[in-house]
Amino acid sequence: MSALTRRVFPRGFLLRIFGLMVAYALARIFFFQFNKNTLGIHSTHELFQAFALGFRFDAWVVAATMLPMFFLEIAAWKRKSIILLRFTSGFSAFIFTLHSVFLFFEISDCEYFRFTGRRTTLGILNVSSDAFQQGFQLLTNFWHVPVLTLSLVMGLLIVWQKTRTFEASDELSLGKARLFFTTLAGIVVGVLALRGGLQTKPIAPAHAMQLGDSQLAALALSTSFQLTHSAENQNLPRINFFESDAAAQKILELPHGRFAPVSLNGYNVVVLVVESLSQEYMGYQGMTANYAPFITELASRSLSFERAHANGRQSIEALPSMLASVPSLIGEPFITSQYGAVRLSSLGHTLTKLGYTTAFFHGAKNGSMHIDSMAKLFGFNQYYGRFEYPLGDKDFDGSWGIFDEPFLNFSVEKMSEFKEPFAAGIFTLSSHNPFRVPEHLKESLPAGRQPFHRSLAYADYSVRKFFEEAEKKPWYKKTLFVITGDHTAELESDLFKKEQSIFRVPILFFDPSGRLQAKQSKRLVHHADIFPTLVDLLGIDSQAIDLQQLPFGQSVFLPDQYARIANRSGDWFWYQEGSTVVSLPKDGSAEVEIIDMQENSLSVGNKRFPRADENESIVLRAKAYLQLFNNGMLTNSFVRQ
Repeated sequence: MSALTRRVFPRGFLLRIFGLMVAYALARIFFFQFNKNTLGIHSTHELFQAFALGFRFDAWVVAATMLPMFFLEIAAWKRKSIILLRFTSGFSAFIFTLHSVFLFFEISDCEYFRFTGRRTTLGILNVSSDAFQQGFQLLTNFWHVPVLTLSLVMGLLIVWQKTRTFEASDELSLGKARLFFTTLAGIVVGVLALRGGLQTKPIAPAHAMQLGDSQLAALALSTSFQLTHSAENQNLPRINFFESDAAAQKILELPHGRFAPVSLNGYNVVVLVVESLSQEYMGYQGMTANYAPFITELASRSLSFERAHANGRQSIEALPSMLASVPSLIGEPFITSQYGAVRLSSLGHTLTKLGYTTAFFHGAKNGSMHIDSMAKLFGFNQYYGRFEYPLGDKDFDGSWGIFDEPFLNFSVEKMSEFKEPFAAGIFTLSSHNPFRVPEHLKESLPAGRQPFHRSLAYADYSVRKFFEEAEKKPWYKKTLFVITGDHTAELESDLFKKEQSIFRVPILFFDPSGRLQAKQSKRLVHHADIFPTLVDLLGIDSQAIDLQQLPFGQSVFLPDQYARIANRSGDWFWYQEGSTVVSLPKDGSAEVEIIDMQENSLSVGNKRFPRADENESIVLRAKAYLQLFNNGMLTNSFVRQ
């Protein structure tokens, strides 16, 4: 037999895939054994879920590398071309080497995870120089990492060698018909593995968040998967404006204590997020059309904020800001980024500790925009989506999910079954493209100048019906409602198209009991302020429950001099206090620019360099804000273990 004879395909090829899957499964078992204490105690059911999901991540890694090999093996089948056979052998060696590297990172994470609390991504390149400098002591102290890696690689090498001529006998080779069906089956299985299953969206790091615990999610995730996906993701640079993050923290330090004028201890909480609700379409100062008259009227009976901002431009970016005070500064949504497993304090977890029943409602099909994953990640123990809606598809809009009015009514009835106190998040959907509304209401809703306007009017109508039903319930008078928009959309007025004003959404706190007095405030606020404001209003003792809140949001009842917001536009980070905006590149590599907002806080005045006094005040705070955000994400140090 010639030295170039290769008959790996098909059975030997399948054995190689099986060997890879076993190697990655063993790596996950090692990961679990090394990190039992860090991961916490989980039930057998939760561990099974994590390992089952982990199998899907591993299958993606194997399919992404072996599917090209699959087609190459087919091309080389029964061919006598020396060049083709050598190329196939060379590519096979490359795949083997690549998986050897992946397995090294998988095993390395058994130890590295203890320090970072999340799976390794390409962000490791930011500290690679330190790793090389400390290479000898790392190998000495963690000798088991190369030993375990070598053991797995040697096992794979044996599989690779034994299967090289597994199908050498002509009698075992495939006929043309069987080759066709084998090829077809390989494509189907490969594509299925690359999607990670039959779910609506291809598998992504966000799917691990459905486990509801960032540490359990880390067990399910694959380091190899994270490495390959982080190549496509935004990598935050480490910022060193100050000698330490502690120094930056001190610059942003806020007064301690409670500042809310009343204590609504034991109140229920409902955070109602209206899809695409911007201030522009609430008749802003009489200058724009009003397609949300009920919410506008409700704002007049609430503590509402004229200068309120969303922390992103997509629905998927809203919830981390509102529920955990994480503004969207990464450059992509937090939940789909490589930082999605960073430890955070959140509204759901906080209120669950205090005995609240927690639930989240979103009428879209489960998995849409990863809303269900985020709800669980931020501590909401129950989730109600399209598939939990009791009337099936009777009220399905034909596109996204259940129309707002019936789904909001369902939310009211379901909340009435909860043990009090309860906390619920509700996210509407009908004012999202393609902007469908029920046929029987079309003529009664204002058409506006574009389809979005009618759908927003329908959302407002649905919110009105929601409150009409809620008013009839015994829990209504002891419930604090927060109403806001997730982001702006379909903006028309030039006033709302500036870099800062494109984020303008309503934020209002409505207390039916009247204990929290209605007021229209001009204070500067953003979504990240919602969580700490609720903690303040509910009279929660942060120290008693060891609540570690981020410095990116604050109670709206703090003195106005401390009010600040931040956002990101493209590759630029901006930070605002009063009518002054500090703008700088996300990596802090260029000169700082100051933007003066005009009196109505919508129109931009002049852009200039900061004055000397500003360099020692607002610019310092902006730099501290960016440093704490970036470095906290990179080191997973927002919450102490």
